[in-house]
Amino acid sequence: MKIAIVGGTGDLGEALAKRLCSKYEVIVGSRSAEKASVAAQKIKEDVKKTLGTEVVVKGFQNEMASSLADVVVLAVPYEFALETANALSKSINPNSILVCPVVPMKKGEGGFEYSPPNSLSMAQAVSNIVKVPVVAAFHTLPAERLGDLSVQPDFDVPICGDSKEAIETVKNIVLSIPNLRPLVVGPLKLSYLVESLTPLILNVAIKNKLKNLSIKFV
Repeated sequence: MKIAIVGGTGDLGEALAKRLCSKYEVIVGSRSAEKASVAAQKIKEDVKKTLGTEVVVKGFQNEMASSLADVVVLAVPYEFALETANALSKSINPNSILVCPVVPMKKGEGGFEYSPPNSLSMAQAVSNIVKVPVVAAFHTLPAERLGDLSVQPDFDVPICGDSKEAIETVKNIVLSIPNLRPLVVGPLKLSYLVESLTPLILNVAIKNKLKNLSIKFV
């Protein structure tokens, strides 16, 4: 299976690429093909240095990356998510699925606030643009901990989607990362519940001087 991480040069995208490239062929996507290639090479070097294994990671411009993949992860900042989704809608493999970990939020006087586009969650808004099944996942994973291959993050990954087949695919991807547990929340219309967890986690971390928080249901 080929997984394209659009925004793979960012913190979450790079961390996911590091974790997934041992089990899948990973494609790093960026607006710049050159930046994507540099990021892909760095990921390969980091994985070899930490785990001692050779992995396949390639770098392409976003549209090309999405056309080659079975699964596309939209790991871009929320300010650019809809613009990027529009660009990908013309190139994405029609037989693929898109995973949306994007969280629309803003920083207010008291802390971070959930700020979805219109009355939709970000995953719903993206689903209205691309013509492939969309699954909401990976919102609550701290990029720094996820990208540190010397530790195993013991977290849960809430998932929302309307396609059972797409959800199963994403569950298996989550399970390929040791100690992560996928938990199905419900259809995509409930993805706002999952997206809104991220500003909650950030506020708890900031107010209590904690780092790399996530969630675990016990």
